[in-house]
This record gives sequence, C-alpha cells and structure tokens, in this order.
Amino acid sequence: QLIYASLLVSAGKLDEASEVTDKLLASHPENSDVMMLSVMLAKASGDSATKNAKLKELLKTDPTNSDANVALADDQMLKRNYKLAGQYYRKGLEGDPNHIDALSGYGQASYYTGDDRASRSAFNKILELDPDNSIAYSFLGKLDAVDENYYSATKNIEKAIAIDDDIFDYWLDYGQYLRYQGKFQEAEKAWTRAKDLRPDFFLGYAYLAGLYEEQNRFDE
Repeated sequence: QLIYASLLVSAGKLDEASEVTDKLLASHPENSDVMMLSVMLAKASGDSATKNAKLKELLKTDPTNSDANVALADDQMLKRNYKLAGQYYRKGLEGDPNHIDALSGYGQASYYTGDDRASRSAFNKILELDPDNSIAYSFLGKLDAVDENYYSATKNIEKAIAIDDDIFDYWLDYGQYLRYQGKFQEAEKAWTRAKDLRPDFFLGYAYLAGLYEEQNRFDE
C-alpha cells in the first residue's frame, strides 16, 4: 500500500494517493514512512502549510529522520539559507550517515558557506557509495577550481559530463576551467554546448561574448 501510494503521487494521481494515504495514516499513525508519504503528498499538492506541519509532527517522533530533515533543508537551500540548510542535512546524516541526498545537500551547503573540507569529504563519500554520481564529480570540480587547480577541475567535470551530458551547469563550468587554462577553442565548444542546451537563457551567450571579445572577434 505504501509503494502503491508513492507511485500514485509520482504519477500525479493525487486524489487516489490521498485515499490510500489516509487509510495508512489511520492504521499506522506513527509510522515514519507513512508520515513521510503524507509530506510528499502535501508537497505535490502545493500545500506548503500542511507539508511543514506534517514534517514537524514527524520530527517530534523521529528527530533524525533523514528524509524529513532533507526536505526541510531543501526548502532552506531554495531560500539560500545555506547555514541552516547544512544543519538540517547534518541532522539527517545522524539518522543515516550514508543517505545520498543528505550527503549531497550537506556537501553543497558546505561549499556555499566556504567549508571546503567538509564539502569535499561529503562528495568523496558519495562516490564511495555511488561511483556514478555526476553531482559529486561536478562539485569536486568546483572545489578544485577554488584552489585554482583547473587541470583537476577539468578531469572531474569531464567525469560528470560522461555520466550526464545534458546538464547546462556542467558545460558552463567545463568552459570556465578550460578558459582558465588558455584553451579558448575547447572553452568555446563547451559554452556553445551550454548555449544550445538552454537557448533562451542568457548566461551561455554572455560567456561566449566575453570569450569572443578577448579574441577581438567583435562582430560575433
């Protein structure tokens, strides 16, 4: 029933999912998985107030519930409250030290708050658990770039692209690392790919324009 309701939520059949979820809550009111399902249902329905109330209710009975803490942390990440997000992710890791989403979120929050050591540790652990995690490679590349180790940054973002080759941000970063190494033609190809992936977004064009200006290709 839990799996069935989860599939209904994923399929957007929210009324049917709600019927199953209500029955599960009636029979298993303190089951963490059932409570988390109700959170996901509220989120899918766009009911933020109910979602937050149910998250708080869940955390009262299970303070280190990884999924619940990640959900709260993700909300804070969207608001760019990276320090608070990191605290929630870290709490989720108390419940499950190998929770991929909590590790990934903690690594990203740590990166944005300047805690490079914690960030690198989180992403390296992800790769031990999931060697094909492109996000981990992409952020290890960012961390290398902070240290101006653009060769290593390039290798990491190439691994990310080999796994997911249609991510706009990966190609944007790839072009930057190549540009810093003076590889203008390769950077142009990377940023052209980024521009083609998101033709109605300004940043790919801006990066290309800066590159053309450096080479006196003013018409372009």
